[in-house]
Amino acid sequence: MRRSYLETKIWINQIALMVIGVIIAGAFTLGAFKTGQWAWLIAPPMDLVGIALVIIGARRRRETLGSRGMALQVVGALCIVLSIWAAFMLGNAFQS
Repeated sequence: MRRSYLETKIWINQIALMVIGVIIAGAFTLGAFKTGQWAWLIAPPMDLVGIALVIIGARRRRETLGSRGMALQVVGALCIVLSIWAAFMLGNAFQS
């Protein structure tokens, strides 16, 4: 089965989001334990939820030939990106 250029780009972005989510989760976990910023531990669960949503959305998109699943992937991507914001905002709230 041959993929279109758009489907290939979407597939690459899905893989990239999962890798970025794992890297961010690991970095915030390691940083929390090294620096004592325990509020940073909010990021790894958000990243894991985001990764799960991207995977579920990708599977749904594949099963329905692209008609469903993109919204789940977008929500998953937002969870991954906003985990950075949540970790720093919660850290600032605890320090104040």
